[in-house]
Amino acid sequence: MTARDLFVAALRRWYVVLLGGVLTLGALYVVTQQTPVYWTQYNVLLVGPSGAQKTTVLDDPVYGLQPLVGVIATDFNDGAPPLLTGDVAATIVGEGHREGVQVRVPNLGTQWRPLFPANYLDVQVAASSPDEVLATARATSLRISLLLEQIQDDMGAPLALRARAVPSSKYPTVIPISGSRSRALAATGLSGMAVTLAVLLMLERRRPKARLRTAPAVTPARTSLLRRRPRSPVVA
Repeated sequence: MTARDLFVAALRRWYVVLLGGVLTLGALYVVTQQTPVYWTQYNVLLVGPSGAQKTTVLDDPVYGLQPLVGVIATDFNDGAPPLLTGDVAATIVGEGHREGVQVRVPNLGTQWRPLFPANYLDVQVAASSPDEVLATARATSLRISLLLEQIQDDMGAPLALRARAVPSSKYPTVIPISGSRSRALAATGLSGMAVTLAVLLMLERRRPKARLRTAPAVTPARTSLLRRRPRSPVVA
């Protein structure tokens, strides 16, 4: 199909072009009205018990707090396995979530060689307003502390040997995250044009082709194969 054929098809199917343009403009309007997502990240550190000299009594690595981090993450996620990240820089917003809480075990290694020696939880909160983010963060820290207390109660741990959950910040920094508006508008406009063009071509292919009109065939006159002899003149 040439450019001229495409132009003629667009004129013939003007309603398809009009509908595609209206839908594309509506999608562009929705893109321009998108509000930013507010996000924060902080750590909840598990602090072991201290002796009289303010030094930890858990010097043996066997009694480290790393396994307890995985237990708390599992209980927080309602029995699901601990969420292990492939990259410590991965965010909940980058995964496509505009609202929610994510408590996971931080990966201090690489994607191909994961390493989880941290004794803290990576907590991320996303919401539509900064106040909602801070309120959810405080509720999340409180729930982690209650889960830790419940685990130690079930194990019958003495009060002098109990660990504590300490947030890295009482008021974590809230960051607004929004994508590139120019890229979003360009991608939306090109997508609308591509879909409209695809529908137009599909309808043109289904359009019945006009039959060529041919002149009616002329049937030749039949000629007799037998030649008649001319009559001889009659003599009177």
